[in-house]
Amino acid sequence: MRRNVVKTILFGMMMGTLGLPASANEAWPSRPIRFVIPQGPGSGNDVLARSFAEQLGKELNQTIIVENRPGANGVLAARTLLSQPNDGYTMFMAGVSNLSWNPHLYSDLPYDPIEDFDGVAIFADTPFVSIISPTLGLKTFDEFRQFVQNNPGKYSFASAGIGNSTHLSSELIMRKVGFDMQHVPFNGPGSTTSVMSGDTPFMTTVPGSVTPMIQSGKLVAIAVAGKKRLDSLPDVPTYKELGYDITVPGWYSIVMKKGTDPQIIGKLNAAVNKVLQTEEMKKGLAFQSLQAVHTKPEDVRAYIERDALGWADLIQELGIKQ
Repeated sequence: MRRNVVKTILFGMMMGTLGLPASANEAWPSRPIRFVIPQGPGSGNDVLARSFAEQLGKELNQTIIVENRPGANGVLAARTLLSQPNDGYTMFMAGVSNLSWNPHLYSDLPYDPIEDFDGVAIFADTPFVSIISPTLGLKTFDEFRQFVQNNPGKYSFASAGIGNSTHLSSELIMRKVGFDMQHVPFNGPGSTTSVMSGDTPFMTTVPGSVTPMIQSGKLVAIAVAGKKRLDSLPDVPTYKELGYDITVPGWYSIVMKKGTDPQIIGKLNAAVNKVLQTEEMKKGLAFQSLQAVHTKPEDVRAYIERDALGWADLIQELGIKQ
């Protein structure tokens, strides 16, 4: 009888082990992790992803491979993630536009940010900065405001595409300040070049890619759409200082495919928060005017829902849903 009992226990233990998911059996991560980003090589987000992947790889003692999947405002990158198993070996660097705004921009969006993804962490945030062409000969926001309001409909503003954060942020400013300007969307870096030349003399964008051009005089910064001034541009006031309630969310998150082992998500979240405290990562974020954000996995959903509510009305008003 004892032998039968022992056999039964051993058999049960064996079957229980066999029934566990692979992620619980192996010491995750036991092989390289794919880090999918929705922008192309050389972009500001690509620089962020690669510096972050390097530090995160050191913390996890594993290689993290950055994979560029630009196009369709993050849809191609999201599809790449969803085409892979939910085993913790593919993660997606998704921004606010990919998760909060796309559901209101696309009627046939092939993913649901809440139903299809598991949040790992919000890890960085960036304010936005409004820039103008030096060809205008203007230096301050008030000068530019008077100039535009004296020439309604005559000038235009650039963006990196319809529904992009650079588009929606400028549309918000148009309404809050009372500007009458035409929108000219670009694909790729042409938007910044157009502002420099004066063809589309206004744009609101993330500071990481344009700060050197501002500091060299190729662009003029007139206002920051954030909670405080930028350390890299200390003389540029915020919109709130100028009397306008204008802030633009610019957060970056890590998400995985729905159903990923919660233990993997917890381990990755802890690693992300630890990496954000390293001197290397602090320097990398400061270089791009980014601010570290320490969060829990469940905070990702809260951020998604908060900024979906705040911007859905603007998207509907613009009539840009595709």
